[in-house]
Amino acid sequence: MVSKKEQRRAATFIAERLEQAEFYEILRKDDTTVVVREKYDDDGEVLKTIQVVIPNVSGTIEDFEQDYRTSRQQGLYVAPVLYKDGKTAFVRMVERNPSWRREKSLKNYTSQQINRMLHLRGIEKAVMGHFGDDLLYYQPETADLQESLRRFELGSVDLDYSHLSPGDSGYGFATDRASVDYKLPEEAATIVGAARFTFADRQPDYLRRAWLVGLDK
Repeated sequence: MVSKKEQRRAATFIAERLEQAEFYEILRKDDTTVVVREKYDDDGEVLKTIQVVIPNVSGTIEDFEQDYRTSRQQGLYVAPVLYKDGKTAFVRMVERNPSWRREKSLKNYTSQQINRMLHLRGIEKAVMGHFGDDLLYYQPETADLQESLRRFELGSVDLDYSHLSPGDSGYGFATDRASVDYKLPEEAATIVGAARFTFADRQPDYLRRAWLVGLDK
């Protein structure tokens, strides 16, 4: 369980990254949300207001979906950042599924790859449904990792059921496919300094999606 103090620290860290960029005015910050507005227009465009949310500590999946719809209706862009706590997000498959060693459908992967696989939580799937397979996580400081924002590309995990034969349980129903629950993460970027937003480059504009990236990206 992510404490209120930890939530506040995550929101503060995100706000500090945006303030450091000097492109945004902080309008509001609480335990799970940071709302900013652009300071400068781009060729006369309306200044965007962006709401950064930490959905895995701010409520249910339904809360996230409703808040996202409401924010879009209000003209806000939304940028999700998940809290990387290993319990409500970024959960290792080997910890979630104690019987994984008997999971023959993963036979095409090395033990090192299996150890890295994630078992997605519902909130991660909900975010991916709107924002794609690249997710941004807030990394609290640990003995091994510095406080940061880390972007991961969540690669497909392909299940192979070729080991099943007629008479085996599940034969005739199991089909080779990409797993809905398992993903193989590859770290794509780490943000420790100033950050800015990028926006969806395709219509319809009402999707109002935004992504946090390092200032030099």
